Amino acid sequence: MGWNSVIGQARAKSILRRAIEERRIPHAYLFWGPAGTGKDALAIELARTLLCDAGGTEACGICASCKRMTALQHPNFQFVVALPASRSESAPDDGKDAPASDVVEALRGEMELKAADPYCQITIPKAAFITVKSIRDIRHESSLSSFEPGRKIFIISDAEKMNPPASNALLKILEEPPADTFFFLTTARMDQLLPTIISRCQSIRCELLQDDEIAAALTERKGIPADRAQVAARLANGNYLRACELLSDEVTKVRDEVIQFLRDTMTGNIAGVLRPIEEEWKELDRAAVEDLLSLLLIWFRDALLIAEQFGDGIISTDQRNALERFAARYGKADLSEALRVTEHSLELVRRNVYLPLIFISLSIQIKRILLHVRNT
Repeated sequence: MGWNSVIGQARAKSILRRAIEERRIPHAYLFWGPAGTGKDALAIELARTLLCDAGGTEACGICASCKRMTALQHPNFQFVVALPASRSESAPDDGKDAPASDVVEALRGEMELKAADPYCQITIPKAAFITVKSIRDIRHESSLSSFEPGRKIFIISDAEKMNPPASNALLKILEEPPADTFFFLTTARMDQLLPTIISRCQSIRCELLQDDEIAAALTERKGIPADRAQVAARLANGNYLRACELLSDEVTKVRDEVIQFLRDTMTGNIAGVLRPIEEEWKELDRAAVEDLLSLLLIWFRDALLIAEQFGDGIISTDQRNALERFAARYGKADLSEALRVTEHSLELVRRNVYLPLIFISLSIQIKRILLHVRNT
C-alpha cells in the first residue's frame, strides 16, 4: 500500500504528492500513456490518499477509510468501466435500466481482482462502451449527500470507451463540478477523447516502465526468479501487463524457437527458418515475431558478454550452459554485428515488411557473420 504500490512513475508520483501537500488538487485528472504503465494504479492510489483519514501525502493504510479502499468498497468511491449495451442508451434516468444480474456479478468479481492488483485489466463479457447511464449515475451520486463525510471520487477507467452521449454528459459535469468531488480519467488513447474534456482535466503522463522496474516488481510481487523476470521485462517494452502475460510457458517455447532458428540457420534449413511464421504464427502475429527477435537479441547479447569474459552480466542465466557452448564455437565472430542485423530486422517487422523476406535475409546475414571467423 502507499505510493510504492505504483511501479515506477516517479515523476507522476512527485507531481501528485506535491499537489496534495499544497492542497491544490484539481477537480479532474487525466492519467494517460501506453498500456500497462499503471494509470489505474496511480488513480486508485491518489483516491486512497485523498480519502485517508490521516490527511497526509500518503495513505496510512490503517484507518477505516484505507481499510475500505483496500477492497475498493469505500462509500465515497466509484470505479466506472465499460459495460454491455443496455436496452436503450436514450432511456430516461428512471432506475429501470440497471445492469443484468450476471453483469453485476461479473463486475463484482472483476473489482475483487482489481482490488488485489490495481494493474489487473477489468474484462466484462460483451462490454461495449461506457454508457450514458453510468455517467448519469455519477451525476446523481455526486449531487447526493454522502453517507460518509469528506470527498467523493470517481475513476473512469479507459475513458476513451465513452460513447458520444456519455462524453457529453461527463463534459457537463466537468464544466460545473460539485464541491469536494473529484474525477480521475485514465486512457491509453487520449486522441479519442473530446478535446473539451481534455482541456478540463489536468494531464498526468504515465511513461513506459523501465526494464529493471518491471523485473523488480515481478520478483517482489509474484515471486518470479530474477533471471526469468529480467527476460519477461526485456520483452515487455515498458508494459507491466505484457510482462505478466509473458510469464507463461509461451516464453520458454519461444526461447526454444530461438535456438532452433540458429540451428536451422547454420545448417541452411530454409524451411526450418520459416517455421516460426508458417506454423506457430500462421496469421502473421507480428507481436509474437517481435518476441522471437527480441529473445534472439538477448541471446546474442548474453553470448557476447560470455565471449568477452563478462558472463556475470548475462540475463538468461538458466541458459548459461547452452550460451557457453555457443560462445566457445562462435565467440570470435562479430557478435556485435549479429546484434545489429537482428535489431534492424526487428525494426522491419515493426514497419510491416514482409515477414518471410525478413527471416530469410536475417538467416543469411547471421550465417555469414558466424561462419566468417569460424573459417579463418
